[in-house]
Amino acid sequence: MKKYFNILLIILFLIIEIFILSNSSIVIDSFVMSINICLYNLMPTLFLSILINNILLKLRFDKYIPKIIKNIFKKIFNICDKDVVIFLLSMISGYPNNASMLNNNENLNNLILYTNFTNPIFIIVTTGSIYLKDIKLSIIILISQYISNIIIGFALRNKNNINNKKYDDIKSYSFLQIYYSSIKNTIYTISMVFSNILFFSVINSLFTNMFNLTEPFNSLLTGIIEFSSGIYNISITNYSAFIKGLIIIIIITFGSFSIHMQIMSINEKIIYTIYLLFRIINIIISIIIYIILFNLIY
Repeated sequence: MKKYFNILLIILFLIIEIFILSNSSIVIDSFVMSINICLYNLMPTLFLSILINNILLKLRFDKYIPKIIKNIFKKIFNICDKDVVIFLLSMISGYPNNASMLNNNENLNNLILYTNFTNPIFIIVTTGSIYLKDIKLSIIILISQYISNIIIGFALRNKNNINNKKYDDIKSYSFLQIYYSSIKNTIYTISMVFSNILFFSVINSLFTNMFNLTEPFNSLLTGIIEFSSGIYNISITNYSAFIKGLIIIIIITFGSFSIHMQIMSINEKIIYTIYLLFRIINIIISIIIYIILFNLIY
């Protein structure tokens, strides 16, 4: 089976190589756009979020969370103190940082299913303020994704092992040591993120040129392959706010295959088939919540 799979991969990459050689201008344009998105839209939010999260984890952020807040999350999701911290930090940093924080966690393949958050700064500032120019719509999108993850987490609460694991002892480490260690982890994560985005920009160019779909299907396909480009593309269409928000909630909830590869690259212990199944479940729940909130708030 592995032999045939490898043959399939060889054929696929040969097709990509031929596409690059025969469509170099298209590939270059796609690279330029992806680099611009990475540098000016993702880097400012993603780098700082991942760095701060790494520092907070090493400084034992859990000690300073009010007990009442920890108890609420522990009751809802049946998780230990350490997993509460990971859930909260995932909410404010987004994927793929959740995969990094869940490294060696015995509840990894359960928690990864409902810490599927997008960086809120990217949604509110980049998507809402810059792309859509509609903060209210971006807030509805963000809340829909949050609620969807909470519902899935509650449904899976009995699959968690709630034994508390001890944190690494950091008493002998200075803040500078913690800071430099966090910088190294952040650079590694960022390099994985950007490398995947650039590679999938080529895949995206290949697919969009092969199928030549009309909108909104072109933006949806682009977003499923690489989410940041898909969100930008749908934001510049003339569709109604409802349709734009609907397609964006599908894109960010699925996360795109680029994000999936980033997550798998950062944490190879994730069972991808289960993760992919729950992305689809996540989308269905998010769409329902989005429709309800849009009609109530917008």
